[in-house]
Amino acid sequence: MKKLFLFFMVSFAFVFNGCIIFKSVSYEVTIIDDLKGSSFVTIEDICSDAKNEEELKNDKEIVFDYAAESSDFIRDLENEGKKIVSRNLFVQGDKLNAIISYEFDDISKAESIQFDDPYYFLTLSPEDSIISTNGQIFVYDEYKRIVWDKSLKTLKFKMFSEDTELPNIKSLAPYYKK
Repeated sequence: MKKLFLFFMVSFAFVFNGCIIFKSVSYEVTIIDDLKGSSFVTIEDICSDAKNEEELKNDKEIVFDYAAESSDFIRDLENEGKKIVSRNLFVQGDKLNAIISYEFDDISKAESIQFDDPYYFLTLSPEDSIISTNGQIFVYDEYKRIVWDKSLKTLKFKMFSEDTELPNIKSLAPYYKK
């Protein structure tokens, strides 16, 4: 999953200085035809592992200004085949979360999910942690794979990313202003 998270994080420009982390990410991918569809992505407990105030300031700018507000973010994702429908940051309890919804014309470019009729599949690293899925999980020495039959019109999976409860991790929730 580190590859998928890296892809996801690069897609959303959350990897500057490697400081933005989050507890989990869940996907609901709705298939319209074999390759076209939409995604509803939920990121839970967005934090920073910044080592100093400058890195923390940079992390806040990336999340609050770039990802949540800028047209550059929309343009950057569009260049990757993701047409943003909506994006929202919100605080729930003491956690900063995000919901992003977008449409795509090619699932393999937008989600790294491959289609080989009659199956969709997502290949992950062996160390990746799958919390839940409505697909079937296959574990091999070299990789893990989630497989969905194409009869499913919504592909779901949730992945664990990082432990956000560690001592040097700072929640971004207290810094968020609507």
